[in-house]
Amino acid sequence: MEQTKAEVRTRTLALRDEMPAQERMRRSEKIVKNLTDHPCYREAQALLTYVSFRSEVDTISLIEQAFADGKTVFAPRVAGREMDFFRIKGLCDLEEGYHGILEPHNHITEVYAPSAGKAIICMPGAAFDRAHHRIGYGGGYYDRYLSGLSEQAKDMICTAALAYDCQILQEIPWDNHDICPECIIAETKIF
Repeated sequence: MEQTKAEVRTRTLALRDEMPAQERMRRSEKIVKNLTDHPCYREAQALLTYVSFRSEVDTISLIEQAFADGKTVFAPRVAGREMDFFRIKGLCDLEEGYHGILEPHNHITEVYAPSAGKAIICMPGAAFDRAHHRIGYGGGYYDRYLSGLSEQAKDMICTAALAYDCQILQEIPWDNHDICPECIIAETKIF
């Protein structure tokens, strides 16, 4: 019997949550290293990334590395059913927001635009497969954001999902409207 997205999400998130915190940090470091060595990251002038929450691949060190590399950094802020990426100049520009996730302060108004140059967007998720399908958390925020970008912006952005090996399955259920990341960066492989 085929599993539903919700069943796959529950199973892979449980695997991720069961991983000891020290092990997650060690694996996150490898994932961030794999990402920062990737041509999409090296060629990007801007980094658009989620701010890690709970057991997600840690992005705080990635954000700090991007600042050190001279990249412009944008983080998502949710308003209703929409999400946009706002420029942050340091971790102090983040505050608790949607579901307790750190987001850019409300007074920050500069959003990502293609004029910021080539960009890489780091996508979170619950589960992925080798064909690059992604199961998110069920809100559709990244699918709506990416599908709403102008053609010019789409040409400027490389999409990369960050995931632990345990989140990458042979095949997962997916829908035609789901947007697949161009690559999936894990601790032992890049798909």
